[in-house]
Amino acid sequence: MPTNPRPTGRVGLLRIPGPELASLVLRGALLAARDRFDPASWPRYPFTASAAFPGWWELDLDALGLGDGVYEYELLANGATLTNDPYAAAITRFGGYRGLFTIVGGARIAPSFDWSDEFVPGISLPANNRIVIYEMPIKWMSSDPSEAPLVELGTIDKALFEHLDDLIALGINCIELLPIEDSPQTLNWGYGTRFFFAPDFDVASSVDLKFFIKACHRRGVRVILDVVMNMFAPECPLSVLAPTWFYTPSTASRQDWGQNLFLFDQPAYGSYFAAREFLCEMAEFWIADYHVDGFRIDDFADINNWDFVQGFRDRAATASATRFPGKPFLVVAEDSSGRFVATSDVSTNPNGRKVTDAIWNFRYRDEIRRLLCDQIATAWGAPSRSERVRHVLSKDGTWNDFTHGFDSGYADMACAVDYITSHDVADYNGQRLLNFLLAPMLQNAGLGDGSVANVRWAVDTADSSNNGAQRDLVSAALRRVGSAFALLMTSVGMPMFLAGEEFGDVHDTDFGDVNSKQQDPVQWNRQTLVGNAALKAVVGSFIRLRTAHPALQRNEIECFYFHPQFDDNNAPRVFAYCRGAGLPLGSPGQVIVIANLGAQAFPSYVVPDFRWTGELTELGYAQALPLYRALDGTLTLSLGAFEARVFTS
Repeated sequence: MPTNPRPTGRVGLLRIPGPELASLVLRGALLAARDRFDPASWPRYPFTASAAFPGWWELDLDALGLGDGVYEYELLANGATLTNDPYAAAITRFGGYRGLFTIVGGARIAPSFDWSDEFVPGISLPANNRIVIYEMPIKWMSSDPSEAPLVELGTIDKALFEHLDDLIALGINCIELLPIEDSPQTLNWGYGTRFFFAPDFDVASSVDLKFFIKACHRRGVRVILDVVMNMFAPECPLSVLAPTWFYTPSTASRQDWGQNLFLFDQPAYGSYFAAREFLCEMAEFWIADYHVDGFRIDDFADINNWDFVQGFRDRAATASATRFPGKPFLVVAEDSSGRFVATSDVSTNPNGRKVTDAIWNFRYRDEIRRLLCDQIATAWGAPSRSERVRHVLSKDGTWNDFTHGFDSGYADMACAVDYITSHDVADYNGQRLLNFLLAPMLQNAGLGDGSVANVRWAVDTADSSNNGAQRDLVSAALRRVGSAFALLMTSVGMPMFLAGEEFGDVHDTDFGDVNSKQQDPVQWNRQTLVGNAALKAVVGSFIRLRTAHPALQRNEIECFYFHPQFDDNNAPRVFAYCRGAGLPLGSPGQVIVIANLGAQAFPSYVVPDFRWTGELTELGYAQALPLYRALDGTLTLSLGAFEARVFTS
């Protein structure tokens, strides 16, 4: 028996799983006949049980003699249970959700879309080692400053027409879309998929989304999809049609998050694993029909099935390489455990090969936030502060705060997605960076309790406030966010950040609540505030450096200076490192970062043994030029509290 029962090359043949059904019927009508909408009276067309594939049902739309037009359709299982086609590639909503298909000349056709002008001569998509990832919740991409928070729902056309040009000017060359496959959630992010082959009805039509991706590609911007593969929404048709093939109850090793868990380990028959094949076909579909450039696998740890994920990655990469030779591609896993072994060809992995191309670097987020707040302490018998700084910036190992040691690192910068803020803002360490930094500053200054409302007030009224202390604190916090971006863009990894971080957006709702944290769209009007606008300009300079400078697209990094007492618990926190491009320190074409991540400011700080004798170019905030003393080989410069300065040689 063939291992894949899904028809290929025959868009008119529907084949639906239903191993425990006694009957399956399609009922549908022309979409243009909505003026007499009555699904109960629609014509019905029975499926027949497949002779070749036990448990599957077939219906040849091309044999029905249907007139030309777009049809909406739904399924009746066992004569009464209403459900839908789990493979529907387009959906409509009117008294429920239904699939759509188009008939021309009596046969079903695939909707046309002209991709011929997708790529522009002279503009190419960036390789994995050159990307800066912008994590984009489409539902947050409204930009109407007159609307209060939680009112206007972002859509793909708003992302395209209101933000894409601005993001490209900022330097962004890769967008990761939070789940775009259709979900029953309207305001939330969409981590519960109903239709795996159709764009979310609330945010994009098929044509809209394809046009967005084409527009990105024409501008040299890659598009990666965040996909949910551990589970599916109870509203997904698979729940009705074939639960025994696709669904497994929750176990101690897998968290279901209130949804239905995919069944990965039990074949439906022979060697056919229904859930695995369904998700691999999903990947191949989005690559072929939407030309996506990669996937981010949500909840990799709970999938807990590395051989399946490896197969998914292999199928997806092969599909992309076959259809688009030479186009870069990436499969990233969200793994809070930091198991970078998944990105390596080692004997302990299935088939001795890597499982994914990269994983999210949760450890980077936590450690860099400690560093930004001077919360890394040197403890007896544990690695020193300077060792931890070397590791967080490089690929040589990640800090494990439970074992108080380093876990294994990764082989290449393109194996890690480094970030300081992502959509996972659910706890203290995950909240938006400006909240994280400014809240304790306000508390310590007696300017509030550091709550969401307090931070929002401080930021939104800073420009008009007569309180100099408030203005100074907000300005200092924004500059610290700029220093964080300086570190992020010069660390060894693929940098990523959440929409709004580029200008210091803050929370408007409780980031600890599962619903309100998802219903807190970016407040784009904040980017016009004086300090926020300055931050955005600084962040843009760092992003453009990261995407253009060859030294930042290699693995080499060297921490060439630490203050002599850096490892003491009460001492200056000044250190410096170089992304050297494989050349000796002091060579042209290198990136140098000099950071002071402590509360003590230095109007004049001397860095000894500074080897760069040529002209330096500084990025970031405008500063007085550093004073270089060639005679004694030192660099003298100012270093504010919690400031990182970036130079190119």
